[in-house]
Amino acid sequence: MSAAPWSDAGLLELGPAQADVWVAFVDEAFDAVAHRPELDVMSRGEWDRLGRFVFEKDRRRYRVTRLLVRHVLSRYVPIPPREWTFAATDFGRPLITNDDAAVQPIRFNISHSDKVVMLAVTRGLDVGIDVEDLDRDVPLDAAPSFFAADEVRQLSAMPDASKPRRFLDFWTLKESYIKARGKGLSLPLDRFSFDLEHEGELRFAVDPRLHDVAQRWSFWTWQPSPGSVAALCLGLPAGTPACIETRRVIPLLVEEPMGFHVQRSSAA
Repeated sequence: MSAAPWSDAGLLELGPAQADVWVAFVDEAFDAVAHRPELDVMSRGEWDRLGRFVFEKDRRRYRVTRLLVRHVLSRYVPIPPREWTFAATDFGRPLITNDDAAVQPIRFNISHSDKVVMLAVTRGLDVGIDVEDLDRDVPLDAAPSFFAADEVRQLSAMPDASKPRRFLDFWTLKESYIKARGKGLSLPLDRFSFDLEHEGELRFAVDPRLHDVAQRWSFWTWQPSPGSVAALCLGLPAGTPACIETRRVIPLLVEEPMGFHVQRSSAA
């Protein structure tokens, strides 16, 4: 990765229909920051939690995630990375708790797989993001228990070799929606559904019992790397042009533009 040090850049602005997506690859980022004590910006609580992870892969991912969040938020608000403070809702959604009016419009959502960490940021728009590794174990047998009936039908109609990928397409989209709603798995996964039968498109439907309107959400799917798939959900009415910027980053060191090659979109 070749780019100017992130600290040399000015603050970024977010438009009213914009989402910035930041991508860090766990091994690349961890290897770059692991032995740099000047990059120690995590809180005491974060260091304590890091020490409770049993497996090294989880410690690496967690540290990259926390550095990414602190790096990215400081690109929008002039608060040093180590001074950000957070809490969580009852559903586990992280919230910024800094007493600064400039942070109030900022919305963000985090996702990680074993290999990729992603962070989406907006100004006032509800946002959810999810990423999965394509080589993970895929619980196809669980689809009838979690997916809507039409999604199960679509999955069943796929050739066996294509089913794991289609499962993950559904899963990342579903995760992005429940995260954008901020209610996690309290939203039954079978009460909203995606139609992926049209090339390049996706269609969204929601059960009235969820007290939501499908048209208020926009979705995109893409591959941030050859080995992963991701989905983004924005609280942006269908038909509203969106601006989505993606960046690859090594937290607190460098960042560079990254392609956003959409595979499916509700705006297609």
